[in-house]
Amino acid sequence: MRNHLIGAAIAALVAAAPSAAQSRPQTHDGFTVSVGLGGGSAGVSCVECESSRERAPTVYLRLGGAVRPNLVLAGEINGWSKSESDQGIDATITIVTINAVAQWYPQTATGFFVSGGVGLGSMEAKANAFGESLSDRTHGLGYQIGTGYDLRVRPNLAITPFVTYFATAGGKVESTGEKANANVVHFGLGVTWP
Repeated sequence: MRNHLIGAAIAALVAAAPSAAQSRPQTHDGFTVSVGLGGGSAGVSCVECESSRERAPTVYLRLGGAVRPNLVLAGEINGWSKSESDQGIDATITIVTINAVAQWYPQTATGFFVSGGVGLGSMEAKANAFGESLSDRTHGLGYQIGTGYDLRVRPNLAITPFVTYFATAGGKVESTGEKANANVVHFGLGVTWP
């Protein structure tokens, strides 16, 4: 139910965006910051395993600058994390990517953008079972693609509904050397300056 409400809110904002863009011009100039929260569906795969997709909260932070009115270059961190407890076992899995990102606006007068990036990705699993702590992690290639809309509410402030796919590839589990990959589809709302 909650995911349906978030999806409906994002759809309403995107539908209203073209008329709002006409009344508040887009500004892509100089330093920019964007931060957002949402929800995401994550999957993990390795040689001898395949997980069902799990839902959990997501977050992103992007810092960069406009090199042209329709192009922003930035660094972006995306994260997903889920914790569960069952019969004395507490487990947490976290997936993070840190990427260099290009965000392109096909029409500078509107807030619609597409983005893509590449960098580093990691996945970490921790468990506490009956007083004993275990943890393992992978490191590998990180990458992402996404889209969104900067809905300008003030000349230097926008609300940004977004959808981003971020993933890790080629990572190896530190304790075993086994290859493991992870991916997340996340969506939500961000706040962007300017």
